[in-house]
Amino acid sequence: MSLSPDLVAAVQDFARLDRVLVATDFDGVLAPLVQDPMDSRPVDGGMPALTSLAELPGTTVALVSGRALGPLRELSGADPDGPLVLIGSHGAEDSRSESGLALDADQQELLETLGDELATLREEHPGLRVEEKPASRVVHTRGLPDDEARAALDAAQELGARHTALDVTPGKDVVELAVAHVGKGVALVALARDVDAQAVFYAGDDLTDEHGFEALADDPHTARALTVHVGDSDTSARHRVADEHEMVELLQTLLAARRG
Repeated sequence: MSLSPDLVAAVQDFARLDRVLVATDFDGVLAPLVQDPMDSRPVDGGMPALTSLAELPGTTVALVSGRALGPLRELSGADPDGPLVLIGSHGAEDSRSESGLALDADQQELLETLGDELATLREEHPGLRVEEKPASRVVHTRGLPDDEARAALDAAQELGARHTALDVTPGKDVVELAVAHVGKGVALVALARDVDAQAVFYAGDDLTDEHGFEALADDPHTARALTVHVGDSDTSARHRVADEHEMVELLQTLLAARRG
């Protein structure tokens, strides 16, 4: 086993609780980061472990992602009728809600304006890719030379700064420009409260996940959190694993411990 003894001990303590929330990001946690976001696929073992956890008593399991719900469900392979909760668009979409995401007229107009301005940005920065989500547009630069990527991301953030109603979220080789934004931290705390979880397990790898780690630590209801960072960058998470394969090992360890 490659997991640290401290992490294994924390998992054993977490697994003994009656009601828990187990949540993870998708990209960089269950699936390796790739140049084209639509080529992303989870490594073997992670999704089956999460599904098996979700079938246990007192265990709510969620994927919490910046991706829109449709692509998140498609790429993860999550069963639409299965037990997993899917939280998309950084918390702005929730698979438990039948209403979907509703934008008001001003937000819809801003989204259209954003699309036009990003089309111009793509002309100025060839190779830049724009992902369309229900409430946002995401600028991707993965695969570009470092200087070109930096210039494109700076230009995207400057564009976002010109529209004060936009929520601008930088990440790894991306900048998301959203007209409606909740945030992973807000979504995680709300979900934990909804299911009356005694503790929350959350694993992530990106800057947006740091907001989740911090929100869980700051809220009295979720301060008893087992947070895990995937990778070697700086983090406020309490524990760390090396990569997606070690994350699968962690989920399988949690599943075995929870089954008792």
